Amino acid sequence: MNDTYDDDYDGFNISGQDIEYMGGIDYQSEVFPNTIWYTKGPHELIIFLATFLPVVSIGLTGNILVIYVLATDRHCRNPTNLLIGNMAVADMFSLVLHPWVIFVYNYFQNYQLGPVGCKGEGALECTILIASVISMSAITYDRLTAIVLPNETRINKSRAKVIMALTWLIGLTLSIPLIIYRTYKERIWLNFDEKYCNEHIIVTNMYWFVIITVLVLIPLTIQIICYTSIFIKLNKYEKIIAKSFQFHQLGYKRSAAKMIFIVIVTFMVCRIPYMAYIFYRHRQVKGSSSGTISDVKNQANGLYHTLWYASKYLLIANAAVNPLIYGVTNLAFRNAFRRTRLFKCLLSERAKTFQKKQKSARIHNGVKTGNIFHILRKRRNPDASKIVAHPQSYQTKL
Repeated sequence: MNDTYDDDYDGFNISGQDIEYMGGIDYQSEVFPNTIWYTKGPHELIIFLATFLPVVSIGLTGNILVIYVLATDRHCRNPTNLLIGNMAVADMFSLVLHPWVIFVYNYFQNYQLGPVGCKGEGALECTILIASVISMSAITYDRLTAIVLPNETRINKSRAKVIMALTWLIGLTLSIPLIIYRTYKERIWLNFDEKYCNEHIIVTNMYWFVIITVLVLIPLTIQIICYTSIFIKLNKYEKIIAKSFQFHQLGYKRSAAKMIFIVIVTFMVCRIPYMAYIFYRHRQVKGSSSGTISDVKNQANGLYHTLWYASKYLLIANAAVNPLIYGVTNLAFRNAFRRTRLFKCLLSERAKTFQKKQKSARIHNGVKTGNIFHILRKRRNPDASKIVAHPQSYQTKL
């Protein structure tokens, strides 16, 4: 990360911008006001790998598995799962691109990506994040329509494909200002050749409030409204079940509430720090307006750097946990994955032998123990399946 407020989305030079407006300054006769360090030591590389590599590995594995299941099992391609797949694609790109951009900014003092990188990397990352969060919001709405709203309002396959295209189109459109108002610059000081990616502060400082509205505030509002409506509907259904003496279904609301809690809290923990970072950045921009050489001194250490690094890390963590929340907890995805060749290959010969021994033991005893609870339940209440068929379809969604 450059000493003069250069970072991956908003690599701008607060004081440098102010000084350039003044004009008439001969930088070649001035000593570079910051400490010259070029690159950070090996310890920084070790810390980066230790913190990012596990998250990226888990996230890539999860997202690739989600995409693999959808690519190999056409029966799994319902509208909700298509949206989950679209989010997985965006999160996969984020996990591949975002950590290395953070590393380049943090490890090197000068900007290393050149004019093309300055124009493109911020816009590309912003497009990916927006595509992911719009997909997440569409998934939330689809769950609402599956449980609360009439079937006519549900997202079908054709609508899902349109939404998938719009997620990327909207993301690209909202990222255009980063292409227009970012400029690669070089300054030759007396003792240092400075390279940085500069933003037009007056325009982009307000632009980032639009971005955090799209990335944080709008999707969080959608999640709270939709999941609250779902919980209220499930609460009413539970009362109906209780009156019908179907007590074995009363744990459904609890499991749904647990999933709702995980989704909302995970989103808040991973996204709100980025909003805090943007607000703090805005305050720093407004506070740097004196326009003197001393303003070029390092302002990006301390709290600014901590917020920047932590907020970016949590955005990556969000991309890593999304397949766990929306894929692993999805019964349809789990069943589809068990049918894939990959899953069969992952089963070791020892596991296969163990399963054969268990199956032989069950057959020898004259009953398949995996079905015994289902048999007892049907004998106890033959009509139970009719009553619980509808909410079980919801459980797959949640």
